[in-house]
Amino acid sequence: MSENQEGKSLAQKWEDVVKTARRPIMTSLRVVSGASARNPIRTIVAVIVLSLGVFVLGLFTNFEVEVDGEALWTPQSSKPIQHSKWIDNVSGFPREPRPFVMFFHQNGGNVLGQDQVNRVFQALDAVRSLPKYNEVCADTIGSKKCEVHGIVDFFNESATVFQEQVSSDADAVAALSASVYSDGRPVSENDIMGKPVRDASGQLVSAESFTIQIDLPDTTEAEDFEEVALDVILELSGEWEGDSSTALRLEVQAERSFDDEFGRAIVSDIPLVPAIFIIMSIFCCVAFAQRNWVYSQSLVGFGAVVSVMLSLLCGFGFMFVCGVPFTSMTQILPFVIFGIGLDDAFIISGAFSRSDKSKTPVDRILDTMDDIGMSIVLTTLTSTLAFGLGCLSSVPAVFWLCLYACFTIFIVLMFQLTFFVGCIVVDEKRIADRRRDCLVCFKARDDQCESDGEHNDLEDFATELMGRYAEFLMKKVVKGIVIAGFTALAVASAFSASKLKQEFKFTEVVPNDSYVADFFNAYNEHSVRSSVSPAVYFRGVDQSDPVIQDQMESYIEELVSIDAIETGPDFFWLRDFKLFAAEDNVTGLTFSQQMELFLQDPVYRELYADHIVLDETGNIRESRCSINMDNVDIENVKEQIDALENQRDVTSSQPINEGRDDWFFFTYDGVYDIWEFYSVSVNELILTTITGVVAVTGIALLLIPHWSAAVFILPLVCVLYVELLGWLQWFGKAVNPVSYVTLVMSIGLTVDYIVHVLVRYYESSGSRSQKVTETLRTMGASILIGAASTFLGILPLAFSTSEIFGTVFVAFLGLVLLGATHGLILLPVVLSMFGPENVKATAISPEKDEELSRTTSH
Repeated sequence: MSENQEGKSLAQKWEDVVKTARRPIMTSLRVVSGASARNPIRTIVAVIVLSLGVFVLGLFTNFEVEVDGEALWTPQSSKPIQHSKWIDNVSGFPREPRPFVMFFHQNGGNVLGQDQVNRVFQALDAVRSLPKYNEVCADTIGSKKCEVHGIVDFFNESATVFQEQVSSDADAVAALSASVYSDGRPVSENDIMGKPVRDASGQLVSAESFTIQIDLPDTTEAEDFEEVALDVILELSGEWEGDSSTALRLEVQAERSFDDEFGRAIVSDIPLVPAIFIIMSIFCCVAFAQRNWVYSQSLVGFGAVVSVMLSLLCGFGFMFVCGVPFTSMTQILPFVIFGIGLDDAFIISGAFSRSDKSKTPVDRILDTMDDIGMSIVLTTLTSTLAFGLGCLSSVPAVFWLCLYACFTIFIVLMFQLTFFVGCIVVDEKRIADRRRDCLVCFKARDDQCESDGEHNDLEDFATELMGRYAEFLMKKVVKGIVIAGFTALAVASAFSASKLKQEFKFTEVVPNDSYVADFFNAYNEHSVRSSVSPAVYFRGVDQSDPVIQDQMESYIEELVSIDAIETGPDFFWLRDFKLFAAEDNVTGLTFSQQMELFLQDPVYRELYADHIVLDETGNIRESRCSINMDNVDIENVKEQIDALENQRDVTSSQPINEGRDDWFFFTYDGVYDIWEFYSVSVNELILTTITGVVAVTGIALLLIPHWSAAVFILPLVCVLYVELLGWLQWFGKAVNPVSYVTLVMSIGLTVDYIVHVLVRYYESSGSRSQKVTETLRTMGASILIGAASTFLGILPLAFSTSEIFGTVFVAFLGLVLLGATHGLILLPVVLSMFGPENVKATAISPEKDEELSRTTSH
């Protein structure tokens, strides 16, 4: 007996702590919603003016769209960021050109032939004959002007020379089989041909592709020229596809291509936002409608949708003003915000409809806040916290998305308490005046209104459905089936989640019909040369010192020993320099004199002038060479992470680099930016998941009126997370930048369904079964409709032009289904078996609770 009394004492003490924590929150809710209810018109107008004003201000001040992959996905302060900044801003290397690449193939067929090479010149000349070509190429890159690389070098880049020398397929094959170009430069055949095969005599037998690259200068004029050149080549490609006389296909890729197509994906998906507004407006108008024109509240439903839209305008506008970039990932938010924002609207309207209709609208609003205010605050806090923890990410795209989400979700709550409350009160005045819904200028006849009103005084369909469902769910056999079914689901999901892989095809973020995807698919299929060719940099050391030179060569050899690299660099200045020095007997000269003679040689100057930076004394300040990662699958994330980490291990272990953060020797390629994201994303996701689960559990522990809430929330959220991972794997999805973002969001969104049920359970009275039944009859209906609205909110994503939003759709579909089923099926069963019985929050008085029960049970 004493132990029981002590237990009660501890429970009471905990409830006192919770009441203390809830008091300022409830007071704030009552003040804000009460003020809005007393001044509904002013509130509605003020919210509209504020939202539009902030949005317009943001558009005309700091609005920025960011589509650069490096800026979006590279973790801040990472090695790739440091090295990229040094190369661009500090080193003396000439600015990298803007490669304009044309790829010729026959879908695996042999491209060696006179007609095929002739068509290569046709495409090249189509670019070179454009009006702005010579003007653009007047801007030099070092000492070179729009260099062309590819099989055309065998013919001095001239179609005329080709036609003079080649009159048959055999002539073409003989010319292409040469090991050096006409100017003496050695041929790196894997750079210009795909999968070349030679016979015993060294003659080419077959090749699957040709690659032509034009190095345009890195200027604004060249960027503009690329747009025109792309149009010309894409048109030519279309002509070849329609030409039955040739099987040759032409793909193209320019420096601006990915950003253009990424931007096109954003623009093409913008119509989905008004589509969701229309869908949600129709749904809410239907959900709030009744057969009686007076008691129907379609306008309130439309007001709920408008309140969320205004929240988006205000939240996004504020982020624009603050200079936070808008990205394609940010486009996900309107669909998410519409779903979770309307959840609160349904809960508020449901509680308002259950309130005492004999009271004034203002008093009913205050009673509504007493009833469900803490529930919507809790879900807002958990969602905001989940996104807030996402802001800890070092990945800019994730950080920016979470910033947008945090502020916008808070604004959604504020606008529900102001704008939506104002809409409810205005509509109550319309009902009191017996004006028709939507057609507010017309009044209904008194006798018709009373008759129809009595007819529509029945329970809402969803409430009636949930009441019957609750009775069914409380049967012992059903409980056993539920427990067994969800246990099997958890086990199956855990097994499925264990098979989840990291994988990312960057072509998923461009439209499905993008020429960029066609280019890379063809390139990967018909070329042996990996598109990952990092440069090996040497800086800050005396490269004339034989000891340093040995370390440079040793570094190259160790890099070649890792799995990602099978062959050494095709061209390495130090190797050729030593051969030059030995053959030309210049050992008596100083190193700077030897280097001067070396770079005077036309072949070596062509190969290395842009890769060696000399100081004023003629000594080398920094140098580089290119090495090919020819054993990395660019669609296999694990291989990419291994390649990044292995080369980093080799680099950090070099004696010259020991104890240094700014390495003297290192490798860099632009693709390292996304690889760095892959390498940190798993650890960041684990950290965000753990902290998110602990944080939402802590908030629930502090604000839900019984300590046992944490016992239910913690395991359920963990199980939901594992099941969501399994769901993604079932649909063939992998952990990539897109699913990473959805998983960050999932904790705050899945817990909503759990929290709403728990809060209502603890605020109800009676036995376990009675409390569960009351919870499902009242809050359950609102949760069910809210889940339906969330599903409709993400439905337009299924029609996106890019695979990225298809992944988001699958993830959020799983989030809604799993969250709603656990909240409305599993949790009620668990509460009916293990939930505390004699616990009831004091937010609702006993008298009000009895009144609430009568209102909902009629």
